[in-house]
Order: sequence, then C-alpha cells, then structure tokens
Amino acid sequence: MCTCGKDMDTRIAEIMACLKAKDLDSLEVGTYREADDWYYMVQSYNTKPVEACRLESHEQYADIQWVLKGEERLDIVATEGLEAEEPYNAEKDVAFWKAPACMMQMILTDGGYAVLYPENAHRPGRAVGEPSPVRKIVVKVKL
Repeated sequence: MCTCGKDMDTRIAEIMACLKAKDLDSLEVGTYREADDWYYMVQSYNTKPVEACRLESHEQYADIQWVLKGEERLDIVATEGLEAEEPYNAEKDVAFWKAPACMMQMILTDGGYAVLYPENAHRPGRAVGEPSPVRKIVVKVKL
C-alpha cells in the first residue's frame, strides 16, 4: 500500500489502519517493508534510565512510536535552538542532540503512540520508574 501523494494525516491514518489489521503480537522482532514510502520495525526491549537514552531527530522520515505492550516515557522538544551532540548523518537519517533542561514528557502505554516530525527531537526508550519490558512498533514514513 503506497501512500505517496496523500497528505500526511491521511497517510498516517491509512498506515495505522493497515498495521492494526495485522496480528502484530505474532511478528518477530525485525524490520518489515510495506511500501516504498514506509516501513516498520518490531522491537522488544527493557526500558532504560535517562542516562542510557539519547535525544534524536530525523529529516527523511517521520516516526510513529507505538507501544503495543508495556510502558515507556518519551521526551520531546523542538530541535530549534538545540546543541548538536552528533551532527545529522544522512545515511542513517539521524542527528543526536544534547538534552536541554526542560522537555515535554509523554507516557506511552498499551496502544499509545506519538507521531514525530523532523522538528521534534525525541528521546524514546525511557523507563517510567524501574526498567520494564516493552513491545513496540516504530513506523518510518518517508516525507
């Protein structure tokens, strides 16, 4: 299912509908390409303390961070004015940033997701309290 040529809200709604129709619990950890303009990664890991998580952003893809099972804290801040920790790597489509003192925090629990655009630096994988297991889908939607 190619979502090219549609506005981003429509594309994301169609992608989420496509994924919700799958038996995501049966999928193995790994990367799955659905179309030229989007793919997703099934992840399973334990959340980490803040010191072990990095603030990142992407330019070529929007991220959908979707927690299927578990609980994860996601920190979000605008990239404008941030100081680079590692400059943008076009091959990996990622830049890393030094974390500012103040960021928005979101707790994603079973079924919760966040859509993140290039102007949104985000620090996924954070523990809410003690580290705990999470099963998650990260969707990459080509801009």
